[in-house]
Amino acid sequence: MDYENLLMLVKSRRSCRRFRPDPVPGAAVEKILEVARYAPSAGNSQPWEFVVVEDPETKRKISRSIVSLYKEARRRDPTFNFKVAVQPHLFTAPVLIVVCGDRRLQEAYPVLMRRNVLLRQSLAVCAYAMQLAATSLGLATAWGTIQGGPPETEVRRLLGIPDVYTVDHIMPLGYPDTERERRDRSLRPAKERAPYRRELEEIIHYECYDTDKFRTDDKLEEFIWSKTVTRIPSP
Repeated sequence: MDYENLLMLVKSRRSCRRFRPDPVPGAAVEKILEVARYAPSAGNSQPWEFVVVEDPETKRKISRSIVSLYKEARRRDPTFNFKVAVQPHLFTAPVLIVVCGDRRLQEAYPVLMRRNVLLRQSLAVCAYAMQLAATSLGLATAWGTIQGGPPETEVRRLLGIPDVYTVDHIMPLGYPDTERERRDRSLRPAKERAPYRRELEEIIHYECYDTDKFRTDDKLEEFIWSKTVTRIPSP
């Protein structure tokens, strides 16, 4: 294994919100899921199962079920940059991979720890492994998180998923439509910010926490509004 190639792969991964209609080969989907099943999980519980969706009408219904909450979300959180949300565009991806987590496997986790957190951590690591695998194949993905509420219930109903499963992520998969993303003005602020990473020296502490690196509330607020893709001041 080569570190530089690994670092290049990690840096190349990005969240895509506009996809070309070109079909994704079934063999590529299986390769991605083969990587996913080797992801680490709490207690080696391997709580994941996957529903692969390609039917256009089903994809539209999934998108609609999630978007239905956006009106209320905008009312409750008016400063959030909903333009970066991939959920309204899920139906445009040739493939959706629905990541399900079996809640019953929380019995494998220590009772003194937050079992639901360990379950979701395991599913998140699995989803990230899928994203890296997709990137290595020239495909694009995004985080399509739902986690609870009416949308999760509706997705579970649409796909016949038993109630014991949480629907944690819906990962769109396809070839990126880079030209369409470039032309979309609503995405420009997020695309400009997305490559930014904090410097290594800012985030490493040796032996104990270096209080000289502690960020005040004001500094953190400045960071949120100047660097993240979800809080962008109105022009």
